[in-house]
Amino acid sequence: MPSFAHHRPSGPPPASADASCWAVSGRRGHDPRPGCPATVDLDAPGSGVVLGDAAVHEHVLGVQLQPSWRLADHWARGADVTAIYESHDSRHLRATAMWRLQPCTDGARGWQAIISTQTSLLHSDSILAVTSTLRCDPGDTWLWGRCGDGTVHWQATADADATCVFLRRTGANATSVLVAAHPDEVDRLDARAHQGRATVTCWLFAAALEKGVLLRSRVLAAVGSAREDESWATAAAAEFAALPPMLTT
Repeated sequence: MPSFAHHRPSGPPPASADASCWAVSGRRGHDPRPGCPATVDLDAPGSGVVLGDAAVHEHVLGVQLQPSWRLADHWARGADVTAIYESHDSRHLRATAMWRLQPCTDGARGWQAIISTQTSLLHSDSILAVTSTLRCDPGDTWLWGRCGDGTVHWQATADADATCVFLRRTGANATSVLVAAHPDEVDRLDARAHQGRATVTCWLFAAALEKGVLLRSRVLAAVGSAREDESWATAAAAEFAALPPMLTT
């Protein structure tokens, strides 16, 4: 099985000469930017970008490939780490997942999951879920957002038409978390909290997939200080929503 370009032996995360590029060790990418550690393990696509200590079980942008899959190819280039997964179920999907470092303002850090899928069948169900699992304490609050006119309109109650959600956390040195789907590329977005954990799910590719068709979509996640958090979250979500839709072939 091929390895990342510039393969390095296992051990501590390698130093990166460029903070805009992933630092790579084996099939694992390490975000070199200062702040809470963040890693991507291409052998665990469902975990996406793991935040901090893996024992805390916080992650964003996990790509759910059910029920079984194999890692067919992978590589790293600059701000992107990319993997191709082939499913072993009746859908015969071939999914490409790219996790991209995303610059944000006001000290926040962001990542994009850029997903594409195709099938070898004449017709197939193509739906995929991108999930984020976060700590959610009783004092934390949610904001639901719709993007339009270059800004984001937030509300404190669940909105079936929202394309982004914002978990505002409390406490000393707390961080808040934004998850945003592109308005032109998402089927629906759900957020649920239970017993101190929150799960945000972005459902992609609701349409049936035909052989020879390639579907593309993307989801953004960002983490930053809970101080003035609505400012950086609004800027990140609005900038992301303003990107042109990805081409589908």
